[in-house]
Amino acid sequence: MDKLDFLATAYDFKTVDDMLDAASIDSIVPGICTEPDCEFVTDVEPDQDKGHCELCNKKTVQSCLVLAGLI
Repeated sequence: MDKLDFLATAYDFKTVDDMLDAASIDSIVPGICTEPDCEFVTDVEPDQDKGHCELCNKKTVQSCLVLAGLI
């Protein structure tokens, strides 16, 4: 499962597209750590690309919109 699929499932969206549609009109969106072995998810600003991960302690959290290449 890739990061966008994992994130959509974690936030109870049926599909990644549903998550991205909802995120495109919101001020807080789902974000996920981009480290391969980390599954930390959190709410972030839509343009977040270097947020702090509370599990691996790195600046690797990205919003779903950044991860999908929409921002």
